[in-house]
Amino acid sequence: MRALVALLFWMAWWLRKPMLWLVRYRVAPDNLNESLGLDPAKPVCFVLPERSWADLFVLNRICKQYGLPRPRRTGSELPSVEQPGCLYLSALLESRIGQGDLMGLIQRAVADTGYEVQIVPVSIFWGRDPGQETSLFKLLFADTPGAGALRKLFIILANGRNVFASFAKPLSFRQFMGKETDAARALRKLGRLLHVHFLRARTAALGPSLVRRPVVIRGLLNSKAVRLAIEHEAQDKGITIEQAMARARKCAEELAADYTSAAVNFLERLLGYVWNRVFRGVEVRGIERVREWAQSHELLYLPSHRSHADYLLVSYTLYHAGIVPPHIAAGINLNMPVVGGLLRRCGAFFIRRSLSGDRLYTAVFRAYVDSLIQRGYSISFYPEGGRSRTGRLLPPKTGLMSMVVESALRQRVRKVAVVPIYIGYDKVWEINSYLKELRGAKKEAESVQGLLKATRILTKSFGKVYINFGEPILLPQFAEQNLPGWREGFGSDAEPQRPTGYAEAVRVLALETQRRINAAAVANPSALISVAMLASPQKAVAEDDLLYQLTHLVELLRAQPYSADQHVPLTDARAIVDWAAPVAGLSRVPHAWGEVLAADADTAVKMTWYRNNIQHLFALPSLIANFYRTRYRLSEDAVVGGCRALYPFLHTEFFLRWEPEECDRLTRQWIEAMVARKLLARTDGGMLQRPEVETPEFAVLAMLGRIMGETLERYSMTTLLLAQERRRNAEIPRARFEEDCKLLAERLAVLTGRNAPEFFDAGLFRGYINTLIGLKLVAEREDRTLAVDERVERIAERSVNFLGAETQQILLQLLARRRDPGAAAPAPAAG
Repeated sequence: MRALVALLFWMAWWLRKPMLWLVRYRVAPDNLNESLGLDPAKPVCFVLPERSWADLFVLNRICKQYGLPRPRRTGSELPSVEQPGCLYLSALLESRIGQGDLMGLIQRAVADTGYEVQIVPVSIFWGRDPGQETSLFKLLFADTPGAGALRKLFIILANGRNVFASFAKPLSFRQFMGKETDAARALRKLGRLLHVHFLRARTAALGPSLVRRPVVIRGLLNSKAVRLAIEHEAQDKGITIEQAMARARKCAEELAADYTSAAVNFLERLLGYVWNRVFRGVEVRGIERVREWAQSHELLYLPSHRSHADYLLVSYTLYHAGIVPPHIAAGINLNMPVVGGLLRRCGAFFIRRSLSGDRLYTAVFRAYVDSLIQRGYSISFYPEGGRSRTGRLLPPKTGLMSMVVESALRQRVRKVAVVPIYIGYDKVWEINSYLKELRGAKKEAESVQGLLKATRILTKSFGKVYINFGEPILLPQFAEQNLPGWREGFGSDAEPQRPTGYAEAVRVLALETQRRINAAAVANPSALISVAMLASPQKAVAEDDLLYQLTHLVELLRAQPYSADQHVPLTDARAIVDWAAPVAGLSRVPHAWGEVLAADADTAVKMTWYRNNIQHLFALPSLIANFYRTRYRLSEDAVVGGCRALYPFLHTEFFLRWEPEECDRLTRQWIEAMVARKLLARTDGGMLQRPEVETPEFAVLAMLGRIMGETLERYSMTTLLLAQERRRNAEIPRARFEEDCKLLAERLAVLTGRNAPEFFDAGLFRGYINTLIGLKLVAEREDRTLAVDERVERIAERSVNFLGAETQQILLQLLARRRDPGAAAPAPAAG
């Protein structure tokens, strides 16, 4: 019998070439040799989850392509450096039952304390379809464990063009066994470990089995919470139960996704074409961490939201990395003809802009989120709620997050983790519409006609996309720290409730997610060159000066990294300019003393969007530089104290990762980094002084200061306006005061020649006032009026130092001529 099997194997071996010609595969991790880190001086043994000659042939081909040891079936000899081995997990598990050749090999390996082998588990997936429950397709073509020879042939024919091979980190046989001397016990331990690994790898790559959409909808309508909401709807609206049920069904059909692997495969090929036409590459970081967590956790992906492309890029990136794409919460505005159906089949579920006021819809939506979490599907949604028109990370909205987190914490079967994702662009294709909206234009509704117009982007180049997966947040651990008693606080399924302090815990989680997104920021070439160009008063810089400034920006980020997840794709200043200048649309002005790079008015406004992506990375050094705007020399303690006073506002506005208590330490670290680069100098008297005006270092320091210049001007405007209102001793309605801040900023922008709509963004003033309230410098009464502490007047006096001479003069004159809001309008002149 053994001779017959060997004969059949070698016949199959020589006939494998036609099959391998059909096969197209992807491999994870990307840098396979580097990631595995195999020791060439030690034997290797690959382990496949089940007996399959086809899997072995594909593995052999991959190893040949990547220069890895090529596996052979393990016979009666232990794997060696010259002859790597390959085992099937099923064979390992069967050998536990009785004595055989494999058990004999294990006994020899355990007995020989000097023998070492690197065990590499490899999962081969034919197709990426987890199959549907009770699906005929799953019975015939889905790559399910235990498929016989005939079914395997069907699987190869159906899915041979979509094979995914996942290699795990090598396991040291000797370290795993430790001091184990019993071969049977050692085999049980190894078998259990590999069995769990392969189950997790399959779940991470394929996800749980799919449930047909009609079954999902029927389950939603039969849930206790929805049935109760249907009864209330019938009573409140005076309609029959059947009519209320029909409305609930309509809500469920509007909402529910209809995920199919065929649609995902089609969209993956379509997007591959589009990305290759539009982008010059998609650079991904942190995906290995996600792949590892996906094997043991249900993941909630929370990306920054800067473009409609975000929806597709995250799923595309995960799919390419061998991780099952998530179900995506998308706005109902994207449920357009044709497009909406395709997105729904790729995992999108469409939600309304607001859930308040419709009890029935809210109940159906909650039940749907519960069903996704309970079945083990990953979910993706945007904590900001909508796309950022300014390029900044927006304050998070907690409505959807509250529901998803509640569902995740209620179930006890799976551990759930939040994965923050930073997405950055060299050039975003919606930039023109963003600027129009910031200037007051109405947002254009999504439509098929608009989508057809958008196909014009295929004729343009938008540089690169950068996706960085940040540090995950494990929800149970977060709840233990921020929500004491949460396990009992949710109550039972029969009587659900929320623990005390739940809303505050969700708010803290949302802010921490935003901070981790910003911690994974990518300082791409377009963002860096925008930082430098916009810090030039006339938006024009000599090329040599620009190169010098970019070099310092990069060196500062490398010397004092914002976080371990921060990434700078290009570190050479010349390479940054060569890449970003054409993408940004900068013009070159020839001159005998060297070329000048310039941005016209329209280009400069667009560049603010890219600068704002990474502005937070330079928040502290820019703040330090601003203290030298009107001063030549300061004590270190004065600089540290000034930063301490202003840091809470930067911490809130830019979602900075450090708490205010850490500001002193961080400021001193940044001072040392700036001294090392001669941007500041220590005097014999222990003071810190700026460089002389004629030096290139002074130009860099001035450039650094201007990065946060407009932010500090907004702070100054707000405090000066508050101080003026306090002196008038009149009521200060908050809504009116926020509008006055916006109008003052608009006026100042016109008079100083600024063309930056985000300068008078009302949301920024609102956040600043919230921080003043948090610091107890301002109080908000029940009638929504503001009470201003006397300390604000002293802060306002000092804030003038952050203003340039021209801006200071114009702003103070505007405030002096400002009419008291409570006073009557002046009478018209006679005549």
